[in-house]
Amino acid sequence: TVDGVQCSSLDFLEIEGCNKMCYNGGALLSTSCQCLQGFTGSCCELDVDECANANGGCQQQCTNEVGSFKCDCFEGFVINEMNICKDIDECTDQNNGGCESLCMNYYGSHACGCLPPKILEMDGRTCASENHCATHPEAVNCTHGCVIHNNQFKCECPEGYRFDEKTFQCNDIDECQSDPMFCAGGTCISGTGKALCECGIGRGLDSDGVQCIDVNECKAGISQCSHTCVNRNAGHVCLCPAGMIVGKDHKTCEDENECLREPSPCSHSCKDLEGSYACSCPLNMELEHDNRTCCEIGKCIRPLSAEGKTSGSDKLIITISVIAVVVVAVLVVVIWRMLRRNLSTSEKVLRAIKQGDTSAPDVYYNPNSESMELETRGWESQLKSPKQNLTKLSTGKM
Repeated sequence: TVDGVQCSSLDFLEIEGCNKMCYNGGALLSTSCQCLQGFTGSCCELDVDECANANGGCQQQCTNEVGSFKCDCFEGFVINEMNICKDIDECTDQNNGGCESLCMNYYGSHACGCLPPKILEMDGRTCASENHCATHPEAVNCTHGCVIHNNQFKCECPEGYRFDEKTFQCNDIDECQSDPMFCAGGTCISGTGKALCECGIGRGLDSDGVQCIDVNECKAGISQCSHTCVNRNAGHVCLCPAGMIVGKDHKTCEDENECLREPSPCSHSCKDLEGSYACSCPLNMELEHDNRTCCEIGKCIRPLSAEGKTSGSDKLIITISVIAVVVVAVLVVVIWRMLRRNLSTSEKVLRAIKQGDTSAPDVYYNPNSESMELETRGWESQLKSPKQNLTKLSTGKM
């Protein structure tokens, strides 16, 4: 990782600072990137929208994908190996296209029919024995329309209305009042016919057309982000790789001139590069390890390398420091043990003198030394009485 950019899997056009790289599998060729088919840009960072040029060569539908595209056909057609859409003759299948009687194939579709006097019902497939909308006396009371269903007539109402079997009238439905779940998460607007539902920016109706849900603009392909799209509740944001910023259209990534930052990223001279920047120093100076700060040649602070290794001089300094610490620690332990032994012996002598112990160690004055010495000697061999020893200890004389 260099300056927060993951570089391990990228080919660099310029090694320093990981400031330029080949994206999307692009190959490094000298000082430029050779992009795979479906990508473009100096760093292969842009997807090519093949559908924007002559519909990608597709006959009917073209769907752009990252690094590629796909041809497809409308309903009623099937695509062959040459990306040509051929009409499907639904009437030739075993189900007769779903028709009870007659099946008529059209280019991209088909229709069902009936032999007179039968008439096609409202499902568009079944045949009724007769046209009940014309023969039944009550069918004339239908205010909006009449259809045949299950070999009977039925008054038809447009969307947003409910049929009243007593009055044969189509009455308006106020979905905002009658259905609390209608337009949940949005604003319900009543009116003649079906009520309207306003979901707001970044939201849309679900598949049932009843509730407002978040629209994933990134997956729906409507974000138009040039690089990375991140979906958010009721919206989305476009993100850019290191060294680039989102432009004024909030969609397209543009090169960021890092040298214009306040404060400047370089201590001295700064040169803007595509996707990054480079710092330089005046004569007799060189860059620090951060590649930003200039210092006098030979006086820069060099930390441990990225691999965790040290130079020869660093190893020598570390070795000497460790040896010094060990020596000081050993001296401290030795001095502490000597002091402890001398203090312990002194305490024993004083205790023995006070208790009249004739076997206690003796204290005598060495005329060749300026300090009192302690030795382990018997009272009987050196002193006549503990009292005399106490006198020697107090006066310092033999």
